[in-house]
This record gives sequence, structure tokens and C-alpha cells, in this order.
Amino acid sequence: VIVAALGLAEGPLCLNSSGQWNYTFANTDGQYLLDTSSWSQCTEPTHVVEWNISLFSILLALSGIEFILCLIQVINGVMGGIFGYHCSRQQRYDC
Repeated sequence: VIVAALGLAEGPLCLNSSGQWNYTFANTDGQYLLDTSSWSQCTEPTHVVEWNISLFSILLALSGIEFILCLIQVINGVMGGIFGYHCSRQQRYDC
């Protein structure tokens, strides 16, 4: 989640209009995501801003799903530990 969020916030490393390779959108606090006209500041590689947004959005969504599944697994483990199947002494051989 952290890597994907930082990747979206910082923006891609690209060649800007002044001929320097840098993180052009690093100081915009992610506002470049809504302003598609500013994406033309990155000249090389072509369509790098779209690629960056697509990649890190997918990673952010997948990490959110992974977090939910992990939380379900933790809850399942806790519930299994508390309310797990216990055998009495008479039912020892049936377990």
C-alpha cells in the first residue's frame, strides 16, 4: 500500500520540457492526477504518466484486497482459537 501510494503521489521519473530527468510532479501532492493537461510536461518516455497511474492504481487496489483477505484470515484464526472444536474425554477416539 505504501509503495503504491508513494508511486502515485510522486509521479514518474521522466524527461521534462527543459531536458532534465526528474520527478516532475513530486511537489504537486498528487494534484497532477486530476489535471491531465499537466501530463504533457513529461516528454519521454511517451505515455509514462498514464502507465504510472495505471500500474500503481492496480497495485493499490490489489494491496487493498490483500489487506482485507489478511484481516479475514486473522479473524478466522482468532475465532478458531477461541471457539475451536474441542473433544471431551469420552469423545477422544471420535475426534
